[in-house]
Amino acid sequence: MLNDMVINEIIDDLQGTCQDIGEVLIEYELELDDLDSKDFEAIDDAIFNCACCGWWYDLAEISTDVEDENVCARCVEDGDYEI
Repeated sequence: MLNDMVINEIIDDLQGTCQDIGEVLIEYELELDDLDSKDFEAIDDAIFNCACCGWWYDLAEISTDVEDENVCARCVEDGDYEI
């Protein structure tokens, strides 16, 4: 498990972007295999990657109208994601 400071920096670097998590990990000289389930859980507890637009958002921005995927409210409101 990575230390909390590194996980928080990764979360900060991802949030508000459409970067691939692997791209961000390179900045820390890490690969996906370097993260364990607790690291992924910490990320998932803070942000999500919209299944429609690919941007990383705060959990508060998940659309409550979509049950099967994590989709941001903006994509649903704009009609980019059909329910």
